[in-house]
Amino acid sequence: MKKLNITFCSFPDFTGNARALYEYMIKRYGNNMNYTWIVHEEKNFDKVKKHNENAILMGTHEFENYISKTNVFFTTHADLTGDKNKCKNAIYIELWHGVGPKPGGFMANGILDEDRIWYNKINKIIDYLIVPSEFWRPLFSSSFGLEYERVMPLGYPKLNLYLTSGSKDKISKLIGEDAKKYSKIIFYMPTFRKGCGRKSSLKYSDNIINLCNYEEKNLTDYLKKNNYLLLIKLHPSEETKKILATDCKNVKLISQKSMEEYNYDINEILSGGDVLITDYSSLGVEFLFLNKPVIYLSTDMKKYSESRGLIYENYDFWSSNTSISTLDELINKLNYYLSTSYKFDDYFYEKKKLWFDSLKNGGCDKICDFVFDEYSVSKKLVRNKCEVSILKNEIRKRENIINEQIDTIKKLTESDIRLKEIENSKGWKLLEKIRKTKRRYFK
Repeated sequence: MKKLNITFCSFPDFTGNARALYEYMIKRYGNNMNYTWIVHEEKNFDKVKKHNENAILMGTHEFENYISKTNVFFTTHADLTGDKNKCKNAIYIELWHGVGPKPGGFMANGILDEDRIWYNKINKIIDYLIVPSEFWRPLFSSSFGLEYERVMPLGYPKLNLYLTSGSKDKISKLIGEDAKKYSKIIFYMPTFRKGCGRKSSLKYSDNIINLCNYEEKNLTDYLKKNNYLLLIKLHPSEETKKILATDCKNVKLISQKSMEEYNYDINEILSGGDVLITDYSSLGVEFLFLNKPVIYLSTDMKKYSESRGLIYENYDFWSSNTSISTLDELINKLNYYLSTSYKFDDYFYEKKKLWFDSLKNGGCDKICDFVFDEYSVSKKLVRNKCEVSILKNEIRKRENIINEQIDTIKKLTESDIRLKEIENSKGWKLLEKIRKTKRRYFK
């Protein structure tokens, strides 16, 4: 039996839900399928190729030769939707890259024209979009303008990466010292503040964490006194944002460059942290999977709500009423969450069930059971009817253009033949003699 060609793509390269699902499929299906990774950036190509010898750089001649052979796409940013039409009967599965309070697509405030065009394009191509639980189905259906039955609550593959061992060893490599020497590790990971082509007036503040009433010495003294490590990781697309440098040894910045050098996924190191500080990032939702506390910043919540917006416009719902905006509030929350007596209440577990239902891992088994029947694509899968309709309309348009061109050529040909017949006729030749005579006469 001919092997299926499975195509993966993510941003950043070889990360997130696509990477986790790929690693699961290698273990489950072995060499019974062909797996190909499409790489965005040339600088990452060699690193990805170490994990998958079939890695191909996007936009190359090799890419163009391969992509039409795809049977199933798995992507995290709808990266290859423009290529699906090149593939006969291919299935496009979008795993997406985050779930959280930020409204995307058609749910965003003041959606830009380029955003609208993009989402209108991809919702006619994506066959199925995977989410962690029933809670997310109507939200993603509305965001993408995708039929409800095409949003499937099957899993969230990158949760598998949360469960990998050795997270503190990975952190140690990233910061160049033993992370285990610190009594607690605190993550600060703020959100991506723009969007698909979105301009935003929101900026990071001029302090380490986006806080009001901030005194850096008070924070660094607190970290040193308790032997806490504060690890800051900005979104890969916003690492150019200014963030205050500090010589405090208890504060470290993890760059995307260092992550790529070691070929680490951000989700592989999260279990090494004891608490997460964030604002509107999907990580605030995802970190709860580890049964660990999250502190939410609301410093510029009003401006963010006006600019990008929040789903339900209710920050307390997402933050579980734990948001803070000053340094004193942050220290009080850290003391509370990092104390030995702290325990999660029933509300926390109710919220976790809402986000993830009964998932104990990334749900890769459920996703594969849905998409595949042994080593074949499941017959129960239905291709996006919108896409088929668009293809038919496009074919009709092109056929009409071709028919018009054929008619025009036919008319021109007929006219040319008619002219030649006239030129060869006795009447035309007689007229030509008369014209020549007139020219000589009137010279």
